Amino acid sequence: MLTYTPNPKPKRKDRPWLLFLMALIWISGSCFFHDPWEPYEPYVVAIVKSIIETNSWLVPYLSSPSVPYLELQPFYFWIFAVIIKIFNFSNIANAVRLLNALIILVFIMLMGRIGSGLSAFKNGRTVVMILISMVGFINNAYQLSPHLIVLLGFALYLYALQRFANMPGAASGLMALGLICISLNFTAQYLFIALFILLILPCLSRHWRSCEYLIMTLAGCGLFLLVFVSYIYQLHEVDKEFFYLWQHQYLNYISLDGFSFAKVGNYLFMLLWYLIPGWFLVIWTLYRRGKQIFRDPIASVAIIMAILVFTCALFSIQNNEAAIFPILIPIVLLASLEIDSIKITIVSLFNWFSICTFGVAGLTIVLLYFALSFGYPSQLFAQAKELAPYYSFNFNFWQVLLAAIITVIWLFMITRRHIRGREMISNWASGATFVAVMFMSLCIPWFNSVLSFQRVVAESMEHIKPDLVSCVATPSGNSIQYAIWYYYADIRLRPESNLNATPCQQIIIPEVSAKKPELSGWHIVWRGRRSVDFKTYYLLERD
Repeated sequence: MLTYTPNPKPKRKDRPWLLFLMALIWISGSCFFHDPWEPYEPYVVAIVKSIIETNSWLVPYLSSPSVPYLELQPFYFWIFAVIIKIFNFSNIANAVRLLNALIILVFIMLMGRIGSGLSAFKNGRTVVMILISMVGFINNAYQLSPHLIVLLGFALYLYALQRFANMPGAASGLMALGLICISLNFTAQYLFIALFILLILPCLSRHWRSCEYLIMTLAGCGLFLLVFVSYIYQLHEVDKEFFYLWQHQYLNYISLDGFSFAKVGNYLFMLLWYLIPGWFLVIWTLYRRGKQIFRDPIASVAIIMAILVFTCALFSIQNNEAAIFPILIPIVLLASLEIDSIKITIVSLFNWFSICTFGVAGLTIVLLYFALSFGYPSQLFAQAKELAPYYSFNFNFWQVLLAAIITVIWLFMITRRHIRGREMISNWASGATFVAVMFMSLCIPWFNSVLSFQRVVAESMEHIKPDLVSCVATPSGNSIQYAIWYYYADIRLRPESNLNATPCQQIIIPEVSAKKPELSGWHIVWRGRRSVDFKTYYLLERD
């Protein structure tokens, strides 16, 4: 068991149908229908709902009077709004989540295609297995995050660079589409990185100094600019004031004063868990290949991209994951190159570590499910109820069946004999899939009760007077309450910089600290929060 072969073209034990089934089950974990969660989910579903109901496609509105949401270009929300309108989906949140899963599927398939073109034997499946086992990708894919569309943009971008010599025309279209997706980020940080790489590649290698590359770059960037400049022009014509606000936020993404050595340490510490298991495999790839890695053009681009993303993150005004998440793509590609050369001692250690880690995690999930079902162990049940005091257990056969299927697949994967580096990675991917899908299938109703805002909004509605619904004020700024009260209660909160001067008779104020809001002439009629939230929402009424 667990033997190693140095064969440069090893026969894979993983069957394509089995890996496809595992990837499909992994994606299904992101499709579990539940209420929107933070940080982006309430905004996504609320803005899509606003576009559909108001037909304001260019500038989506979440609040009244006419305060647009300009942190993210509307193209991202158009993807969901157009399809929901065409097919007339009734539940917007569920429809958005299903379409989000399709975006994930396209991204995974595209990464597999890029991996197949790298200088490693039959590498596409390996790239997919590393990708779906990465903690950072799971974190992004299992919530409604605009990060996914940026990741898809970089995948299209790299695929265009990989195929430009054989099909420069199609590569130009892929490059334009990739740049459009990349531009959907909250700032121009990643768009700058993508354009800068295109500019410097011909200076670094003869591979990029060709007519085909020039055609692909000029045509792709030209098509992108045609779309992007058209959007900017229309936004400027619709509302100049908010265009300048958007422009300031989009272009001011770097702060030279923001760099510190403590920030370097924080990012390195974050990437230790965020890039598991990729960072270990990248170190092995660099050790085995050395300078030879630059013979692979896409591997070279991946190295440049990783360095630029990390460097820009150190000076970015964004925080943590939002400033560095595209580093997932180059790390996955680099991590896949030397899988077959991993020694048996490392394979064995890594494989047993993954078996123990995911086995313990799976048992913990089952234990939590029994606690939620039968109230035993009592201490675990008490802690679970403390997080979700209004949760009540309801048995669902299909959820248990899915948990059983993924458990059988995981047990089959980890009990195979004579595994090599590739099977070690698929074992890790199956373990990550096992834990993610087990939790989403058995514990999603409880977890939804923990993170959903539905109860908070419903409680507040008992105190919001029907004749005042059209005028409930809140502090100005793009705050989460704009999205959740609009999505759950169809209330467009009125943003006010001076709450005492508002004509509204009721206001909703979020407070992070334990200190109650004290406004002269107002009294508190309700307060509520999620059990896991530091933020408390107060409903005040004029005396």
